[in-house]
Amino acid sequence: MGKIQRMSEQLANMIAAGEVIERPASVVKELLENAIDAQSTNIEIHLQDSGVRQIKVIDNGEGMSEEDAHLAFERHATSKVKTQYDIFRIQTLGFRGEALPSIASVSDVHVKTSDGINSGLHLNIKGGDVLASKPGVMRKGTEMEVNHLFFNTPARLKHIKSLNTELSHITDYINKIALSHPEIAFKLFNNQRLLFQTNGQNNLQSVIASVYGFDIAKKMIPFSAKNDTYEISGFISDPIINRASRNYMTIIVNGRAIRNYNVMRSILEAYHTLLPKDKYPIVVLNLKLDPMLVDVNVHPAKLEVRFSQEEALRTFIYTEIKKVLNHMEYIPQPEIKAPVMPQLSKPVQQTLSFQAPKVETPSKVIQPEPMVMKQKLVIEEIQESTVVTDVEANSVHEESVETIAQSVPLAQSSQEKLKVVAPTKLEEAKLELYYIGQLHGTYLLAQNEEGLFIVDQHAAMERVQYEKNYQLLRDVSGDCVELLIPIVLKYAANELLLLKEALPSLMKFGFEIEEFGGQSLVVRSIPVWAQKLDAKSIVETILHQVILDNQVDIGKLRESVAIMMSCKGSIKANQYINEYEIKELLQSLCYCEQPYTCPHGRPIIVKMTKYEIEKLFKRVM
Repeated sequence: MGKIQRMSEQLANMIAAGEVIERPASVVKELLENAIDAQSTNIEIHLQDSGVRQIKVIDNGEGMSEEDAHLAFERHATSKVKTQYDIFRIQTLGFRGEALPSIASVSDVHVKTSDGINSGLHLNIKGGDVLASKPGVMRKGTEMEVNHLFFNTPARLKHIKSLNTELSHITDYINKIALSHPEIAFKLFNNQRLLFQTNGQNNLQSVIASVYGFDIAKKMIPFSAKNDTYEISGFISDPIINRASRNYMTIIVNGRAIRNYNVMRSILEAYHTLLPKDKYPIVVLNLKLDPMLVDVNVHPAKLEVRFSQEEALRTFIYTEIKKVLNHMEYIPQPEIKAPVMPQLSKPVQQTLSFQAPKVETPSKVIQPEPMVMKQKLVIEEIQESTVVTDVEANSVHEESVETIAQSVPLAQSSQEKLKVVAPTKLEEAKLELYYIGQLHGTYLLAQNEEGLFIVDQHAAMERVQYEKNYQLLRDVSGDCVELLIPIVLKYAANELLLLKEALPSLMKFGFEIEEFGGQSLVVRSIPVWAQKLDAKSIVETILHQVILDNQVDIGKLRESVAIMMSCKGSIKANQYINEYEIKELLQSLCYCEQPYTCPHGRPIIVKMTKYEIEKLFKRVM
């Protein structure tokens, strides 16, 4: 007798269950997909002990006849794929015919179903064996009850996490499936306690409110776009509203919640420089496309898909979300509560004496010297006394300031004049700020008719320098200078293979890098523009980008270098700058393409509206 034998049906189902059914959340997922495919409009999920003891899914869908109910628990039995052609045009959530037999092989399943025409059926299958099948009274729809999951596979049961952990996985999936199908009313119960509910009114923003809360839902921004191939819609969050996990980014493809790293990266690239490091937006992206262009049969749990035109899709998503973000204003408005005045326990005396508080100047802040103030007055006198044309005025102004800057010493922390240039690609300023003063040597105070604005001077300078440097690096030549001491960098073997292919392209960008043996690279020359910067940091940043993208993207390399240059070349906190430099910085910021966040995603401006200020002073109630 040969060594190879055919498995029994029950054993094959148990092995298949190991791929499809990982935990209680997997059971909930498969049962919900079947309920949605059955055209249900109302679905209830009832759990006992986070689904470990019992999972019950009740729907009002099409139901099943007695014959279909028995056949549904056989392997590879499905009503959704009939021909080979159907595999390439899958439009349902389930299609393999593996879920129900896999679930029944590792649990005790009770099914109550009716198609609304014939009498209902009560079916009991335990460990893959049919224990009972009898007619029963049942409304149209299906009730699937799964008890004692993994009762016959103790090794799998042993790896079940805590009840709260399992419940969090179930809740997370139900959140995503509810966002995918706002037209369906969902209810989730655990130990008879209602945890989650949607109304099924086909209002996505209402579902977002049920998932993330009303305060977040009302601040979400709708978007929609379409071309000849794709149609996208959904909601994205204001960059001020962000989270520390990618889990808040929901991607839906033809009604199926999926995971796709490249699509997520396209969304994050659209938010680039708008979010702090390791922060992620809240996004619900609904993508509709021809089923022929997406393959959903690449993962046992059907969570991952492949797109046939992925690069075009990524570009489309990035472009459309970026358009929406470019028309937004990202100025946080702090919630400030008016201070409650303490009530005096004793009668107020007729004469009250007040002592002015002592004003202490922080030791770290460098105050202006008298000569700086004189410089400011001289500049103002030149501006007032000179009557010339606009071109001549600019020339006289620049020459006068330059002459005075050479003859009048600046404050200790402002020896080098700030070189900020307002971007010229915008015809109109995005903001209009009038300078008031400087706070703690770190924040600039400005105003307009809307209220008070507090500007982080370092972040503002970073943004101005970043946009200027990015423009300068657009047309950089491949001219390079040879390093006196070459830089040697070591990488893992797999990383080195990727970098070797990129070396010719990096040479066009001005970096001469060669193999050095022993899994090392040697940097012999760098671009001319990088001479005054930390050459090793720039090279490491660029090579890390190449490894991450698996290709040389000159645009991203240019952007990374521009961010690094802007950070190192900007003024720091607790550094005093004179009024002329402040006004020049604010003007440059107002003409930036994106004046609200620094290149690292931190906010630049905080606003207090006139109404909020008047409320503090009880001028309005």
